[in-house]
This record gives sequence, structure tokens and C-alpha cells, in this order.
Amino acid sequence: MSEAVRIAGTAHARFDACAPRCANCRYRAEDRHSLEQSIPGLAVFSSGFGASVADSRLCRLHDQLVSPDDTCAQHDPIPRH
Repeated sequence: MSEAVRIAGTAHARFDACAPRCANCRYRAEDRHSLEQSIPGLAVFSSGFGASVADSRLCRLHDQLVSPDDTCAQHDPIPRH
């Protein structure tokens, strides 16, 4: 017999989608090319666009790499149009 799989309700999914994460923060530089501009020589090591960077991006507020699921107290959501 297979085990039952529990699916999260829509309220839980909505909370996850709207949670204050770096992925939806205006300070996260979405463009991967901004990493090379901010960290000179990064692309020389073939890491600037490889798996070592993955979905990490530059936080323009803190001047550091952040993952999409990271959070901080200065989170400022991207306005939806």
C-alpha cells in the first residue's frame, strides 16, 4: 500500500507565496550580470553564472549574496502592477 500524501491547503500556499522572502524583495538584484559587475573577476572563475551561484543574487541593500528563501527585517516587497 502506498502512503497518503497530504497536500497543503490554499491558505498555506498563499502564505508561502506572499512570505517576506528575498525572492520578492525590491533590493534583490534579479539580473545575474550584476554579480560580475559587483564582484570583479567572479566570471573568471566560471562561478559567476554556474551552479555555485544558482539562484543567489546580490542584495543591493546589504551588499551580499542572498538566496531566494532568505529573509531580513528590511524586506521591501516588489510592488505588483
